[in-house]
Amino acid sequence: MRLLSVATAAAVVLACGTPPPTFHQDVRPILEGRCVNCHVSGGVGPFALDSYATAKAMGPALVDSTQKGRMPPWLATGNDTGGFLRDPSLTAEQKDVLAKWVAAGMPEGDAKKPGAALEPIAGGLERVDLTLQMPEPYTPRTLPDDYRCFVLRWPKETPTYVTGINGVPGNAKIVHHVALYLVDGEVARYPPQWDAEDAVPGYECFGGPFGNRPQQFPVKLLTAWLPGSQGQTFPRGGGVLIPPGSTVVLQMHYSSLEASPGADQTAMQFSLADTVSRRLAYQPFLKFDWIAGQMEIPANSTDVVHEHRADPRPNFGLLGSSLDTTRGFNLEAVMFHMHTKGRRGELWLHKADKTRQKVLEIPRWDFHWQQEYQLAQPVRFSPGDELRLRCVFENTGTKASNWGENSDEEMCVANILSSE
Repeated sequence: MRLLSVATAAAVVLACGTPPPTFHQDVRPILEGRCVNCHVSGGVGPFALDSYATAKAMGPALVDSTQKGRMPPWLATGNDTGGFLRDPSLTAEQKDVLAKWVAAGMPEGDAKKPGAALEPIAGGLERVDLTLQMPEPYTPRTLPDDYRCFVLRWPKETPTYVTGINGVPGNAKIVHHVALYLVDGEVARYPPQWDAEDAVPGYECFGGPFGNRPQQFPVKLLTAWLPGSQGQTFPRGGGVLIPPGSTVVLQMHYSSLEASPGADQTAMQFSLADTVSRRLAYQPFLKFDWIAGQMEIPANSTDVVHEHRADPRPNFGLLGSSLDTTRGFNLEAVMFHMHTKGRRGELWLHKADKTRQKVLEIPRWDFHWQQEYQLAQPVRFSPGDELRLRCVFENTGTKASNWGENSDEEMCVANILSSE
């Protein structure tokens, strides 16, 4: 989009008699409602937008990133199932306000008369019942990006439901995102062993809790958390069961351009309940052939498609789901997962009556902005239906890639937060 010059914008304003947007009356409410949770002094955003001076300095970049949909980070497009909860995307009108403000020379307006605040994006925890922190501080050793797993021992001695989760970064400047995995049963002993084998806090990992080891047990996702989020409560009164003796693996993605980024000791907050109205579990949908090496992405290739259509319920059981899906299940939310060669992803529901519904589409995948997309309304999967998962990859390297945990390997998974 070509921005108007200040002189042209002024001429338009005089001709039309419409005053241009000002910072305090029109722009500040947008930034405070959708941007400054990350773009604040000392925050994870690379620059602040929490004052007139800082916003004015970044005005053209602000318009460019919002017009192109890069910010606020929300990768999903609309679906056929009623939309999503907590979508922070700017409306066309809000983007237009920012563009007109920059085109008009970024007038400040009256700081004593700020415009009305935007309606907040729902989120956060109703209460904090448990906080688990990284056992000791960790300073990133690989720059600009460092992926590290830390072991959190689950302290509860009785079965407990997690109903909400929030992250509290110890060093907000370097925490890019967090993934949380549940490891329960006999295999809960493995992550502490891997931690003990590494000389520094935690152990190296990427894309999952295994690091460079072969996948040894089903991956059970608990959530993903992005800086700026106030946390999330699972939808519609649901909760994920955590058995006693479990291990929670906290996978941290650190990102910093500083030579000495400083240490972090992130904590996770949990809302808990003894009983819930609906039992939830993340059920991964994928093709088992891919894990066996049948997901090749040739070198120097573009638009490599891997697709799978099936009734996912048999696989759910094999992958450790605790839900009874005999009579079907509800899709409550979806978290897509690919690595850095991923370009696009889709999840569709094909009904037995030959109709279909788009559940989630990510037309511009970005590994660094993975998040869960909670459906505004649960979607029912009934016997006779099928799900279709589609991933598109691009491999600009000289080496072919395939399924795996490492950064030069790939995955294609739809982690479906489900209820019975």
